[in-house]
Amino acid sequence: MIRFDDVTKTYMRGQNPAVENLDIEFARGEFVFLVGASGSGKSTLMRMVLKETAPTSGTVHVAGKDLSRIPSWRVPALRRDIGMVFQDFRLLPSKTAYQNIEFALAVIGTPRKVVRRLVPEMLEMVGLEDKGRRLPHELSGGEQQRVAIARAYVNRPSILLADEPTGNLDPSTAEGILDLLAEINDRGTTVVMATHDRTAVDRMRRRVVEMVAGRVVRDDAHGTYESVAPESVISGNLPDGAEDLDAQALADPETDHRDSTDDAQRSPDDRPGRQAGGSHRVPHDGDDLLDERDAHLREEDEAFAEDLHDPESAR
Repeated sequence: MIRFDDVTKTYMRGQNPAVENLDIEFARGEFVFLVGASGSGKSTLMRMVLKETAPTSGTVHVAGKDLSRIPSWRVPALRRDIGMVFQDFRLLPSKTAYQNIEFALAVIGTPRKVVRRLVPEMLEMVGLEDKGRRLPHELSGGEQQRVAIARAYVNRPSILLADEPTGNLDPSTAEGILDLLAEINDRGTTVVMATHDRTAVDRMRRRVVEMVAGRVVRDDAHGTYESVAPESVISGNLPDGAEDLDAQALADPETDHRDSTDDAQRSPDDRPGRQAGGSHRVPHDGDDLLDERDAHLREEDEAFAEDLHDPESAR
């Protein structure tokens, strides 16, 4: 389903690679946790799956396709088969829960008859069938994340990438989100989740891949967050050198996105993009991982707003 063959990614000449000599495969239907300290390469890995950035050397295969052979005009079609869930939800604030999910279908031209069937199904699946008319600010953090998951999954992608999806949630709510992702995985979707959530990893006991300085140092079939592996940074077996390799993405001409998961762990003064005088770029303005649907949601919101029908009137 996802395969990296001797992949190295270097953002700036002369600097350490963000990912180095990566050889790993995620099989169809797997649930994989990506763990590691800040700058370990987790987000670079995800960017390459989304074809937001290309490896410096080596090849990346997704769903049987060599991404280096996919022309740019076919990338949107590739990304429609990859759902993306973020730590900060990325919901359109002026649209209801129903409309946020509906919008993800509208931007790819889904017929309205199909939309009217799929959106209620998704709201029911995430346990929000009675909250379709609520705006994001009227929902709790856990409910907003459920809407975001429904939006990412509404096209039934074969792959779902999740970047710290429980990072802003309390433990009880996070447990519900993990159960929802497990249900999606049980339906056949490959789930790859980057996380610092020790409780989630220990509870699920799924495959755990730990990265340190762009290399895989641990790959446990039914792992826990901490490990006896001598190269594990998160277990305290190896000092964290405070390397922030993913921050090098700022200098990559292909993308100026940042690692939202790792960036959240830094103090404001340490974050990439901080400029003299105290100004810095806000992650919501496009510095994080982006999938095609999220790009459409932000760029075309106003253009589509008048065209979207009232979801409640169709009921």
